[in-house]
Amino acid sequence: METATVSALDLLTTPDGIADPYPLYDRLRQLSPVAGYRDWPPGTIPGADEPVTAWALFTYDQVFAATRDAATFSSRDPLQEASSAPSLMLVNTDNPKHDVERKLVSQAFSPRRVKRLEGWLNRLVPTLLDELGDGVVDVMQFAPEIPTRAMVRLLGLPDGDHVRFRQWANAFMLSSSLTPEERIASNTEMVAAFANRLAEHTARLAEHSPADDVDDAEDLISALLRAEVDGQRLTPEEIVRFCVTLVVAGSETTTFLIGNLLHALAREPRITERLRADRGLLDVFVEETMRLDGPPQRLFRIATHDVEIGDKLIRAGDWVALFFGSANRDPQVFQNPNVLDLDRPNIRQQLSLGHGLHFCLGASLARLEVIAVLNAVLDRYQTIALTEDPGTKQTASLLTHAYVRLPLRLS
Repeated sequence: METATVSALDLLTTPDGIADPYPLYDRLRQLSPVAGYRDWPPGTIPGADEPVTAWALFTYDQVFAATRDAATFSSRDPLQEASSAPSLMLVNTDNPKHDVERKLVSQAFSPRRVKRLEGWLNRLVPTLLDELGDGVVDVMQFAPEIPTRAMVRLLGLPDGDHVRFRQWANAFMLSSSLTPEERIASNTEMVAAFANRLAEHTARLAEHSPADDVDDAEDLISALLRAEVDGQRLTPEEIVRFCVTLVVAGSETTTFLIGNLLHALAREPRITERLRADRGLLDVFVEETMRLDGPPQRLFRIATHDVEIGDKLIRAGDWVALFFGSANRDPQVFQNPNVLDLDRPNIRQQLSLGHGLHFCLGASLARLEVIAVLNAVLDRYQTIALTEDPGTKQTASLLTHAYVRLPLRLS
C-alpha cells in the first residue's frame, strides 16, 4: 500500500482528521477500497474492546451498492455483542429477524404518532429560543434540548429524563472523551433506567383492559408493549434495546444535525434569504446540508462471503467501513460537491440516512424536529451570523461530524 494511503488512513482517526475528514476523503476515494482502517464501532468501549481492522469504501457507487446488498454486507456486530454495551435494535440486525422487528416497531412508531408531536414542537422551540436569547450564543447548548425532550414525550417518560439522554448518547456513540470505566457505567445506567421504565409501563397496562389495536394516542413504550404482528410480540429485552437505539441514535444525530444546519444558515447568507422568502425550500435545504455535512460519517459491516470491489478481494469475515460522508461528496456523482446548492438536481441521492434495508426509521421524526427549529429561528432572528470564534468540532470519533460548541450571533 502506498505510504500516502497509509498516512491518510491514520490521519482519519486523529482529532484533526475527525474534525475535518473531507480532504482525506478526496485522497482516499481515488484508491478505494482501502485496507487497514482501524477504529471502534458505536457501543464498544475503547480501552476495553479492541478496534476492528476494516476495508474502507469511499466512493459513492461502492457505498451505495453495499447499503443495498445486506446479504453480502452483514450489519451484525459480534464485537458489540461481546461488549458490555447493549446491541442496537435494527441497526445491528440482519434478515429475517430484521423484517419481523421492523414490522413490530413500525406498528408502534407510526407516522401518525410522530406527526402528533408537530404542534408541541412548534410551541416548544420558540420557548427555548426565548431562553437562549439574543447576541452571541452557543447554539449547541440549545440544540440537544429538542430531540431529547421530543424523545421523552414520545416514549411517555417523566419530564426531566431528557437531561440524562444526551450524556448516555454521547457515551455510547463515542462522541465524548471518557474512560472505559465511565463509558461502561453510563451504558449500564441507561439500560437499567429503561428496564425500570418498561416495568412501570407493564404494571400500569396490566391494570387496564387491553386494546384491540395499537392506539396512536398512547405513548410509544405502551404501544411497543401492545404491538403484535402475526401473533408475534416484542420481548421486554427487545423493547429496551429499541428505546436505547432511539436515544443514542435519535438524540445524538439530530442534535448534531441541528448544529450543522444552523452553521449553514450563518455561513450562507444568500441561501438564508432564499429560505426566508420561500419556506418551501426548507426540506431541500435539510437534504443538501445532510449531503454536505451530515452527522453520520461511517458505519461498519462484515462481509458474509468473498466479494470483489474494484480490483480488491474482500474475504468472508472481513470488516468493511462504509464512509457515507465521503460518498456524499463524490465528484463523480455530485457536481461541485463542496458547495451547498439548493438547485442541485440529484439532491435526494445523499446517503446520510442510509439506504435499503437499514434506511433510518427515525428520518420523519428528525425532519419534523429540524424543520420546527429552522422555522422558529428564521421567525425570531433577522441576523444569523458567524463570529470570530469558529467553535469546537467533535474530535472523539469519526462516527459523527459535528460541533460540540458553536457560537453564533443571533439578533
